[in-house]
Amino acid sequence: MPVEDERCFQQQENVKFLSYFNGKFIIHKGKRPANSDLETPHPRPRMYQVRQNGNILAQRCVEIGCSSLLLNSGFCYILKVPAEKDGDMCFILYVWIGSRSSEELMNASVEIGKEAFDDVDTVSVLYEGTNEPDIFWNAIGGRRQYDNQSDWMDVIRLFRCSNERGYFAVSEKCSDFCQDDLSDEDVMILDSGTDVFVWIGEESSDVERKLALKSAQLYQQHIQDLAGEARKLSIVRRGKENLKFIKLFHGWGPFRARTKNSS
Repeated sequence: MPVEDERCFQQQENVKFLSYFNGKFIIHKGKRPANSDLETPHPRPRMYQVRQNGNILAQRCVEIGCSSLLLNSGFCYILKVPAEKDGDMCFILYVWIGSRSSEELMNASVEIGKEAFDDVDTVSVLYEGTNEPDIFWNAIGGRRQYDNQSDWMDVIRLFRCSNERGYFAVSEKCSDFCQDDLSDEDVMILDSGTDVFVWIGEESSDVERKLALKSAQLYQQHIQDLAGEARKLSIVRRGKENLKFIKLFHGWGPFRARTKNSS
């Protein structure tokens, strides 16, 4: 039986690849460490967001920054906190269940927490608003205001604006998009349901920028005429994205170099 050799990029995995993980695909930050977290001199808290993009198969558990600003009531989170027990280093794992997250996502998050992190001493399931312990909030920078809804997940759309074929064209990305889909050579339009962002890549041409902005204005007007909903139009430049824009992506981080054919 011939073996298929298929290359895929991080967070751009196809459904067939993801199906082998049964909704428990985990992406950690950085390179594989030489030692376990328990052997690290000064281990740090680590936080993961569990989220589905488009369908249940496109479910990933991705490490994000340890900040309460990144919490959202519509998702679930896993927080791994270093602690001491009888003088020895150990880890406590918290599975935080957003009050508006689905039962499907909740069950998957609890399973990931109990099965995938084998170096933790205890696993605690926390439900949003039920007196989360101080150690939880302290590990993520203290209790601060965070988003309490993720309705935008039902309407969010990402479009690529490019003239690489000799003519200007706008094409929609699939619902399972990520930060790496923001091509530096193009301009992107992101509709969150309340905002229309025009993201400008550093290497995009003046023609692409002008035509993409015009396309976004026409799109904005079309949505308003069709549904009577006004969306705010904003321009975002690569490397200067605000938190409102960043939170729409799963596992936002520093941009990395990439090949042209991976967009």
